[in-house]
Amino acid sequence: MFKNYLKITLRNIEKHKGYSIINIVGLAIGIACCILILLWVRDELSFDMYHKNARQIYRVGAQFGPTVEGRGAYTPPPLAEALLSEFPEVHHAAES
Repeated sequence: MFKNYLKITLRNIEKHKGYSIINIVGLAIGIACCILILLWVRDELSFDMYHKNARQIYRVGAQFGPTVEGRGAYTPPPLAEALLSEFPEVHHAAES
């Protein structure tokens, strides 16, 4: 039975070459995009997961002033001390 389905499929591909090529290329591109998105999401979710308390690690970012557009992870060194003294939830801090 599978042999018959394979024969019919190959005959239809041969009969409708243009339509078949469009469908096969579209399917291949779609599968490749899904795999790339899956790999990207997996990488993002596994970032810094080797730490013992990975769910409790946070990164503080800064947004620059009105004259300079942009954001970054660079913060002033006194920020670590300020976070430790003003927020009891913060147990440890590292300077960037």
